[in-house]
Amino acid sequence: MDPAMPDWRAFGQPVAAAPAEPESPAGRPSPAEVLARLPRSTRIALLIATAVVVGGLVLGLSAPSGGGVALDDAGMLPAGAAVGVVDGPAVPVAAAAAELVVDVAGAVPRPGLVRLPAGSRVGDAVAAAGGYAASADLAAAARDLNLAAPLTDGAKVLVPALGDGVVAGTGPAAGGATSGGRLDLNAATQAELEDLPGIGPVTAERILEARGQAPFATVDELRSRGLVGESVFTKLRDLVAVGG
Repeated sequence: MDPAMPDWRAFGQPVAAAPAEPESPAGRPSPAEVLARLPRSTRIALLIATAVVVGGLVLGLSAPSGGGVALDDAGMLPAGAAVGVVDGPAVPVAAAAAELVVDVAGAVPRPGLVRLPAGSRVGDAVAAAGGYAASADLAAAARDLNLAAPLTDGAKVLVPALGDGVVAGTGPAAGGATSGGRLDLNAATQAELEDLPGIGPVTAERILEARGQAPFATVDELRSRGLVGESVFTKLRDLVAVGG
């Protein structure tokens, strides 16, 4: 047989067809076919997103325990997250509480300085000093002290004692009158203050509250403490005094 001639046995045999690509179930295209049909820009975007997700997972696994950055549902870093920064424990800062220092004098068991929280009242200062002593003049205290008056830092609370209003040779002083005939600002009653020119019920009550916080040292304190105006103070200057 001529070597150049093809083998006679090859004639008439069916030619083997090339293997066809397997089709996905139910005739659906495979993921590779779907990816091949997508535009080039879309395939690039998917590749970038996949790289970001993988990178985020790697960072999450390598971050120190207790200080890692949590990824969102899409595997992305949340906005504003700092990678590699471990938050330390919060250090509480204690705020210093406001405090009042008040001088409690007179008929109390423990006269002297007391320390009270801000917003305390005259009654709180008296209680901190032990309350009324046996020598306290309860009637005078009820008249002169407004236990509900708010305290200010540096105020003085004076609890009257029995016999404080007695002037030698004259007997008990009448109301708030002094030996010179002037009205004692530290002993005057509400009614006596209202009898003064330019003083009404409201101003008289303000004078009593101010006296409860700190007894008057001078008559000029009516003006300096803002209890009366200049014109009213001019009328009162010669009518009132401060008892010793």
